[in-house]
Amino acid sequence: MNNNTLQIINQLFEMQYKIKDLGQSATFERNFNRLNAAFEEEGFLIQDPTNEMYNDARTDCEASIVGSVAGKMKITKTLKPIIYKKDGSTVQLVQKAVVLVAKN
Repeated sequence: MNNNTLQIINQLFEMQYKIKDLGQSATFERNFNRLNAAFEEEGFLIQDPTNEMYNDARTDCEASIVGSVAGKMKITKTLKPIIYKKDGSTVQLVQKAVVLVAKN
């Protein structure tokens, strides 16, 4: 697998997040959907775990904890998405998400 592909996916993910923060996501939604579809055709599955629950048993994320560690934790921001590569019937984790986690 080409490392450049992961870099491109990560840069597109970051651009999409910044555009969403600016309130302009609707303008570019069709473009991002087409790019994501192209990556899926190449066997890449891209997941944004933002707003999902987090615990230490999760192996698909590298977390930085904001505040104190107590009770239920939630992913509040994703800096890099989870990326899987599908090859036939095999699905392999090629990148763990980098996330920020806070008490829910």
